[in-house]
Amino acid sequence: MLKILSVIGTRPNFIKEYLMHRELKRPGVKEVIAHTGQHYDYEMSQIFFDGFELPQPDYHLNQKGKSNIQQTASILSAMEAILVAEKPSCVLVYGDVNSVAAAALASAKLRIPVVHVEGGVRSEDRFNPEEINRRVTDHLSSLIFACTKTDYGNLLRENFSADEICLSGDLMKDSLMVTLEKEHIECEQGSYVLATIHREENVDSPIRLNGIVEGLVNSGLDIVFSLHPRTKKNLINNDLLKKLENCPQVTLLEPQGYSEFVRLLAGANRVFTDSGGVRREAYILGKPVIVPINIVWFPEIVESGWMVTVEPNPKEISGQLREFTPTSPRPPI
Repeated sequence: MLKILSVIGTRPNFIKEYLMHRELKRPGVKEVIAHTGQHYDYEMSQIFFDGFELPQPDYHLNQKGKSNIQQTASILSAMEAILVAEKPSCVLVYGDVNSVAAAALASAKLRIPVVHVEGGVRSEDRFNPEEINRRVTDHLSSLIFACTKTDYGNLLRENFSADEICLSGDLMKDSLMVTLEKEHIECEQGSYVLATIHREENVDSPIRLNGIVEGLVNSGLDIVFSLHPRTKKNLINNDLLKKLENCPQVTLLEPQGYSEFVRLLAGANRVFTDSGGVRREAYILGKPVIVPINIVWFPEIVESGWMVTVEPNPKEISGQLREFTPTSPRPPI
């Protein structure tokens, strides 16, 4: 019996687990699910379990409300007992969040093989929290699945053995395409900009957050803004939420379930996001992407002319929201 311990904790993890869980139901495989609780609000966690028909996790660590370092350390410590009790054949982790690095480190210390889905993604910002997590996890993994040729090439250049890596394609794209078909969602160029902001570099900085809000409000465009709980909290703390609420062209939404968000994405004209996953989903659906942080993952999107990065300067943000248009056809990544 192959026993796989799948570790999940955030929205991007749930999206990838959606299809993997279906595959791991086959005979001879037992999957154990550990939810770290990194995304602990219903809107950011349970709503995805419901929408994807995922079972309740076998373990829930409830690691909420902590700094990056504290959260990583708490998950690392809590994973030990699970790994010792379950003795899995391997530990499956997705992407680049704190849960991934902590689970990989705990597993490696107990000599349990780590399998990293979405490895090899790189940016030039070595001190970005996600960049740290993915580099650490790749180097602790026995098997790495890369979702693009660029990511696969990154690993080869870093002297990973070809026996350790596999060009697998993108689970996020697979989940997106399955959802479009299942929910009968049609893609069209609508009249609004879909906005999501959650990265700590943006929301924890009053200056950057204010620049983003000013840019959205001053754009003169219809904005549909899906609010991450952390973003909403910081908007309130910096007296910025009222500015958005008082702008008639801005519609504020609570975090959406996956199919609801995909429907919004499919109907948008442009997408304004600092999310690594949403920028990929937007590209796949043919939406021009404006990213308010100079961190580039999946450089193919920039190279194709479908994504532009901006600093949180209100005038620059407003201008790009109104004027940014792709400069070439949209090749598959």
